[in-house]
Amino acid sequence: MPVAIRAALALAFPFIAALTVAGTYLGLELVVGAAWLAFAMVAALFVNPIMGIVVMVALYMLSAYPTLLQSLGFLTVANLLGVGFLVSLAVHVLNTRDLSFLKQPQVLVFAAIGLAFLVSTAHAPLDFPLLRASRGKVFMLDKTADLSHDLVTRLAFLIFFLVFVRGRADIRAVFMGFMLALFTAVPSALLNWTQGNLKMGFRAVAAVTAGGNANKLAMICLMEMACWWFWGMSRPGQLRRLGALAAIGASLLVLLATGSRSGLLGGVVFVVLIQSGPRGYRVPTKYIGLGLAASALLIATVIPAGDFARMTHLAPSRAEDRGAAASNRMREDTIMSGWHMIKDHPWLGVGLGNFREVSRQVYNDTFFRPPHNSYLWAAAEGGVFTLGLYLFLFWVTWRDLRVVTRLAYRDPEVGYIAAAIRIVYLLFCFFALFSDLWQTPFAYILIGLIVTMRRYVESLGEPTVVGAGPPWDEYALAAPA
Repeated sequence: MPVAIRAALALAFPFIAALTVAGTYLGLELVVGAAWLAFAMVAALFVNPIMGIVVMVALYMLSAYPTLLQSLGFLTVANLLGVGFLVSLAVHVLNTRDLSFLKQPQVLVFAAIGLAFLVSTAHAPLDFPLLRASRGKVFMLDKTADLSHDLVTRLAFLIFFLVFVRGRADIRAVFMGFMLALFTAVPSALLNWTQGNLKMGFRAVAAVTAGGNANKLAMICLMEMACWWFWGMSRPGQLRRLGALAAIGASLLVLLATGSRSGLLGGVVFVVLIQSGPRGYRVPTKYIGLGLAASALLIATVIPAGDFARMTHLAPSRAEDRGAAASNRMREDTIMSGWHMIKDHPWLGVGLGNFREVSRQVYNDTFFRPPHNSYLWAAAEGGVFTLGLYLFLFWVTWRDLRVVTRLAYRDPEVGYIAAAIRIVYLLFCFFALFSDLWQTPFAYILIGLIVTMRRYVESLGEPTVVGAGPPWDEYALAAPA
């Protein structure tokens, strides 16, 4: 450890002690507790940084940033972990002189996207000198500060991810943390359903994760079905398979109860993706038949009638289904507003976080909703160059994922994760047509996993034939963690 870091750690002990005494004397015990917690987190990250990455992944997926000190808002678990990771990153760089993470294509593209948004946002007052911050039904419509903060902090998280997630055990821990934290939306939605807490009286929503939105909950259910299927098939064991099927069944039930049209379309995409994946993981035809039969039985018995009617309402012509028809009209108006923004401001857009304000104050959109389309959002708020950078980012990541799947036979323990992430990643790109996803933690976690998996499998040598394991039946590898 460098001398400067050792000196800083040595001075931290008397500083914390002095802070403890002074804080107790002044009645600021909460500040003292937060300081001790921060110091403990930094110490834990020195011992095993992957623990902090898993915790941050879980917090991002739960959409929960528990504030330890409500009156001192900054002192959240995520922020304290971020400070700890900054110290750990400094130690890593000083020890190894390794700055290769800054050369990673995804990091460079994200930096370019940030620069493009900076120019766009700085130029926005020239295009809209009379634009003023206003409040919608609940929240302020101007999201510039929030989205700018997210762009910076999540890029920092991606850098921490790329530096500290290395081997098989790290990748597996992050994947399991991602899968289990995201799955909490399913029992949460079921609990809300049993208590009668349904959106519009019939749509299931969760109290945690992004599942508070029914369409995103449908996406989460499909992602979880993929993760649990590959996890259940990765190793033999009846109990493991039964546990996976139970989780898949619960996710299917919640999916049908969301009443999501994009979820129904996503279900078709999901079946195509899983049946075009590794042969050893494809779903037998009888299982697909059982799934369709179970879905029909659930729709006929326990799923609220409004859900199925809404899911199958894809055209805006049926006046009797007023909820879905209104949603269609609002989406059409939002798309038209976004299209006018792109046509009028093609190069720089209207500025990061300004979509709703500009819709309301400039284009007189009655609904002034979020874009609900990531491609539209990027082009409208950042311009066509920003959209091009995002598309290039996801193409580069897809290229990395193809390399991972091609070399997955080198370590089947990571291979099944790669097969699951392939479906999750493509579902993410599909649902980006119906929701604002590109600045959510999903993007950063998936990109981090794909990049680290590629780095890991490329570091392995060719395996020797020692056994069998799906879907690469001729290979099995006892790779180092």
